[in-house]
Amino acid sequence: MCPIDKQQSVPPPEPADWQELFDEQQTIESHAPYYNYTGNIVLPVGDKRKYRLFRLPNNIRVVCISDPDVKQSAVSLAVNVGSSADPSEFQGMAHALEHLLFMGTAKYPDARDFETYLTSHGGYTNASTTSTITYYRFAVNNRGLAGALDRFAQFFIAPLLDANCVARELNAIESEFRSNVQNDAQRRSHIMRATCCSGHPYSQFMGGNYASLQTSAEQMGVQLRDRMAEFFAAHYSADVMNLVIVGGSQDGATLDELVEWSVNMFSPVMNRNVVRMAIPSHPLCEQKLGTMVRYQTLGNAHDITLTFALPHTSHLYCSAPEQYVKDLLAYGGLGSLQACLKQLGWIASMSVNSSPPNINSPRLLKIKFSATPAGFMQYDKLVAYVFAYLRAIRAQGVQEWYFRELQAMTQMSFFYGEPMYPITVAVNIACQMCNVYLRPEHVVSGTQLLYEFDRDQIEAILALLNPENYRLFLGAREFPDSACLPEVDSHFGVRFGEAKLPSELTSEAELSLVTLDCADQLYFPEPNKYITQHIATTEPNNTALDCDVQQAPLLLERNRQFELWTRQFSHGALPRGSISMFVETMAVHTTSRGQVLGELLVRVLNDRLAKELYAAEMAGIKHKLLFSEHRLCISVIGVQEKMALVLLEILNELRNLVVTNDEFSLHLDQARRVAEYMQISSPRLQASWQQYYLRATPRWHHMDWAAELNNVAAADLQEFVSEAFSQVYVAMLVVGQVSDRKAMCILDQSLAALAPHSPIPSVLYSQVRAVSICPGTYVQRIITDNAANSDNSINCTIYTPTPTRGTGDYRSKAMLSLIAHIMAIPFFDQLRTQEQLGYMVNCSWITNNSGGASGLQLCIQGSSNPEYMCLRVEKFLVDFTPRLESMSECEFQANIAARVTANLELPRKIVKATNQVWQKIQDGNYDFEYTGELNAQLESLTRADMLEFWHTYVNPLCASAEMTRVVVQVWSAGAADLAPGMRSAEVMAEYPLPTIALHLCLTQIGADELLLSDVGRFVATSGMPSDPNLDSGVEIDADGPRLTVAEYQRRLAALYKAVVLETAAAEQMLGKPSAEVERICALIADDQAQLCTALQMALESDQFTSSLLTSQPAILCGHKTATTLMQTFSGAWIISDYLAFKREQPL
Repeated sequence: MCPIDKQQSVPPPEPADWQELFDEQQTIESHAPYYNYTGNIVLPVGDKRKYRLFRLPNNIRVVCISDPDVKQSAVSLAVNVGSSADPSEFQGMAHALEHLLFMGTAKYPDARDFETYLTSHGGYTNASTTSTITYYRFAVNNRGLAGALDRFAQFFIAPLLDANCVARELNAIESEFRSNVQNDAQRRSHIMRATCCSGHPYSQFMGGNYASLQTSAEQMGVQLRDRMAEFFAAHYSADVMNLVIVGGSQDGATLDELVEWSVNMFSPVMNRNVVRMAIPSHPLCEQKLGTMVRYQTLGNAHDITLTFALPHTSHLYCSAPEQYVKDLLAYGGLGSLQACLKQLGWIASMSVNSSPPNINSPRLLKIKFSATPAGFMQYDKLVAYVFAYLRAIRAQGVQEWYFRELQAMTQMSFFYGEPMYPITVAVNIACQMCNVYLRPEHVVSGTQLLYEFDRDQIEAILALLNPENYRLFLGAREFPDSACLPEVDSHFGVRFGEAKLPSELTSEAELSLVTLDCADQLYFPEPNKYITQHIATTEPNNTALDCDVQQAPLLLERNRQFELWTRQFSHGALPRGSISMFVETMAVHTTSRGQVLGELLVRVLNDRLAKELYAAEMAGIKHKLLFSEHRLCISVIGVQEKMALVLLEILNELRNLVVTNDEFSLHLDQARRVAEYMQISSPRLQASWQQYYLRATPRWHHMDWAAELNNVAAADLQEFVSEAFSQVYVAMLVVGQVSDRKAMCILDQSLAALAPHSPIPSVLYSQVRAVSICPGTYVQRIITDNAANSDNSINCTIYTPTPTRGTGDYRSKAMLSLIAHIMAIPFFDQLRTQEQLGYMVNCSWITNNSGGASGLQLCIQGSSNPEYMCLRVEKFLVDFTPRLESMSECEFQANIAARVTANLELPRKIVKATNQVWQKIQDGNYDFEYTGELNAQLESLTRADMLEFWHTYVNPLCASAEMTRVVVQVWSAGAADLAPGMRSAEVMAEYPLPTIALHLCLTQIGADELLLSDVGRFVATSGMPSDPNLDSGVEIDADGPRLTVAEYQRRLAALYKAVVLETAAAEQMLGKPSAEVERICALIADDQAQLCTALQMALESDQFTSSLLTSQPAILCGHKTATTLMQTFSGAWIISDYLAFKREQPL
């Protein structure tokens, strides 16, 4: 019997009673029956929300909450089934069903109906699949709740599970999988699961992919859609569902109406008498304990993880013994394991987590270290220190006072904390109700509270954290002995190896010998001085929010040295506040070196403060430091009573900082790793970062400051600290229930701690300035360094003119916010759902915080080549024009109302109340009337205004002289290798983009014998008119005989065959096998493939007189500011050097 089994000799108690205290009642209007809970529910102090807990006749558990403060309602439904229920032959089934469920119902058959409805009512939706829970959620404005709720209910009553949608959603799952394959955290999670006990549900391939679902179905000779329907019928039962509705009562429904809707709409969900999902056996069987798994990472990381086997503890949520142990392990203050290992230079960070408490299964406790190279090389000693710390904890004994501290902090957070957003409330309650042991009175508080102290259970958990009850994971990009990674995971392709742990890592006696000299370094935490002492005496605040979104802060004083602002905010029973400040230094951002030193300063400071302020973090007082261009930015947020104390700790550490060579070397190495990881991060992020770099100056690319990391030393940083803050300008914002006198006192103390010699002379003020990009189309191409990444990405940002002060700026922003709102769902549906360009497809609008132009941002990440992505975005904009032109006045006004309502949502948390005004202070525009002005402009817009704006700045076919757009393409190394010449300026100048995109599509399927010149000649002699009949393959006759797209596909396939034969003959080689040639020809002829779409765009390109879609050459001309830019065939400008490009643009 393995150690974990010994702890399970006493079976868990019976599940909580959800029958007693539930009395039958009827809804007011329809007299429909339901079972209302009559007991008391544990709620926050002074909570203005109204709650009702009940069961439907079909046994769905429902919580309805009426909130007087919210303008956006939220709903979540959790089904107690997840990936652990996947059939072994269809791994990923639960995830696939989660995707397909949204694709139409018997009552609302249009697959886009739900998202279209939500968009017109200012909402959004999403869903997630975990091991044992699948949860769905949506948000919508209050007035749209009833219609959204009815549509949502139908997903669980009569989903179509349309076979036509299965292929599209499988492609989406495949894209999501490919994205996960590039993520080291996902790879680590997968290998930890895959190497568990064979056959255990936890070891299955959680998310699935095309091969694990569709290919498996084809091999078995079954229809995947039928198996998905069987999975739905077997697991989606009313008695394992939990529904939570949070409705706003201001302009929405009353609590009785919420109950009425939920009873009538969800009672038809079928009760199939399914047992709530539970996993009795443990994923770490005896054979897996005492093992070590080495695995290869993509980034240059060094991960060390200890995973301990724990028993089923969901029934112990009231005492939560794990929480006591996890908090001690994660503690970062003096005497802690984390502080000791950082002092040794072995780790950069550490985290402790375990299985979510609402999962009815045995649990895993994981201690994860991000190690330094030195720490990774000595992983055995690091492990010894873990067990030394555990011995120190056990020797101290279970301390009730420490539990009471934790209990006090949970009480402060739940009873007196800030209210959560509706969508968070709905998801949390729905998921925690999946715990079969959760008592009805705890349906809201759940695991947020520690209810009772249980010494025996804590001791039992501590006893299990021993050297015989764990396994070790080591992750790195390179290992000294590559033979230790003999296996390759079949799904993620991760190289790994598994072996028994050496005896010295499984013996308590041997481990203790390694750490004999560290006994005085590891000890129990001291009492937390930051826990507020005034909870019990605080009067609940039952008034409405007194921080309107349009409320401007008050300027208390401004002079050459500082500016001080305050904003009153009160919400929740315990006064909370925030202090935001920036310290402007002497023009350190004018070089990348200054940026590097600033980044290193923040790293050193954060590490130093971790020991001193970890207790403050635990007590709910958070702090954040960052070096933003030329400013050190500091924020402290949390309990108002203690926040000034934390700020002074930070400033004193800053001014008294003495940098040692060892700690500098440690953080320099970590900074290098971060820069390296940024180079191999997701293509979507890289494209977004590049757009950010292009929008303002001076602003440095991460590779620019990465190069500077080789030119700095500890002495440079010490000098930087001494000189950078000798002359400063300070801006501060204090938010909360703080008097003017107290705010001024905080500022005075801060200045005294900084002790600057003098203010910065006004002539030396630094300023980041927006780049005013001249009208035109610009393209920049980047190749990612991640050889394992197969995804490409584009970020197309369409800018409005650089604003001047006045309503014109608000009007442009109002237009952009409205268009992005209207376009978001159609853009996602067309390019992600219909065309499957990638899993990440997004439409949004952005503002330039440096005072520059706002823009419409269109982003895609997927396996399609970047040129094809660009053309499909362009074609979408062309095809979306008629939709805007035909929009009814009613639909137009509904979208206006949705945007206005969303803008008026009141801040529920201190952080949002702070951010609403702090960014405007940082930018120096002090535009505190922003929300009111934006809404005023929105409400004044007409359809004619929107169309004029669209045709002037967005519609590619209009070719307005004012149109400005920047396209950043990120190419995977694989895509770049397929056609290395395609990105050259010369090629871009000679060939139309549709021809290049078609050629890239051909190379992606293996038709690399066709040269770009071959494709160019084929397109040039094969023009065709744009006609909708062409997609169906119908012959047409317009201005003489014409061919169908299908015929052009056949001709292109024939051309490919001829070229293959010619190439083989010329090189006197056998050439490609005939089967491979036939496979490629079949792909060329496939009317559903992207290549078919690319061919049609190329053939139709002569119909366009402008935009990237055209095959007509642009009149090449000199740019009015550029001296180094080259033009493409269609007239776009190629950015080869982003710094040179910015220098040539006006500011």
